[in-house]
Amino acid sequence: MKKILRNNLTGLALAIVISGCVSIPEQPQIISQSSDGNISTLPGSCNTSPAHQVNQPIEHALNPAGFSLLNWNVYKGNRKTWSDDFIKISSQKDIVLLQEALLSVELKSILNAQGLNWHLNTAFYYGDQETGVMTAAKVDSNTHCALRAIEPIIRTPKTTLISRYTLAGMSEQLLVANIHGINFTLGLDAYRDQLNALEDILAQHGGPIVLAGDFNNWTDARTRLIAEMVGRLSLQQLPYENHNRTMVLGSTIDHIFYRDLSVVSHETHQVTSSDHNPITVIFKAIDTRIARKS
Repeated sequence: MKKILRNNLTGLALAIVISGCVSIPEQPQIISQSSDGNISTLPGSCNTSPAHQVNQPIEHALNPAGFSLLNWNVYKGNRKTWSDDFIKISSQKDIVLLQEALLSVELKSILNAQGLNWHLNTAFYYGDQETGVMTAAKVDSNTHCALRAIEPIIRTPKTTLISRYTLAGMSEQLLVANIHGINFTLGLDAYRDQLNALEDILAQHGGPIVLAGDFNNWTDARTRLIAEMVGRLSLQQLPYENHNRTMVLGSTIDHIFYRDLSVVSHETHQVTSSDHNPITVIFKAIDTRIARKS
């Protein structure tokens, strides 16, 4: 416990130093690469702008009978072996959710090689490279929008990205929310506000949901807030079968929650290439609600 606490305090000190070496966009900013290969940068706040709507052709649809997902905080790719693990674990995944994604040439090259298009909600520029939460997928999203919350102590943002995808033959879209939770604050107000803003968006969605990310819920009080939100949204938690998930102060902080889906298989991978262990899962839709032809 003392070692974990010391590491957490060391991380806080480092974050304070780093926060003086970053620049922050004035408003939420989404950088995207779609299946046509074009990269664009647009404002995309869920609070002030309508979600970017794209009418996707049928070939840009997920298979409701089975689609795979990876969730991982990649620690900005700071460790030497991260790319080897990422290539192996992300291979053939339909959806990839990353926290602390640093938009490097190497990351973009890997995503292109995997046939993944992507959206990144920029938290800040680290040097001249954007970092934040990234959602990548083999199909283009129909909509995507950004939420941002400011760390009360170090004043750098934590970001959330919300995307919607077509499920082949279904009238309801899949909503995927990718969150990096506020970390360095002693009270609950900022953390609660971040979750409330997310819940407001998810509560408006009537179909399947995946909510995943690094929640930084390293206190019982934070964990209770998450449990209350999950209950109100009728979400389930992935039924983890091993103890490889990353823990801080005795609490697991990486989570995958879901609704209107069933779990085909899942695994938590033990790695040394990040300070978080990646989680993979295969889902299938259980609420058919098929769009019938008239």
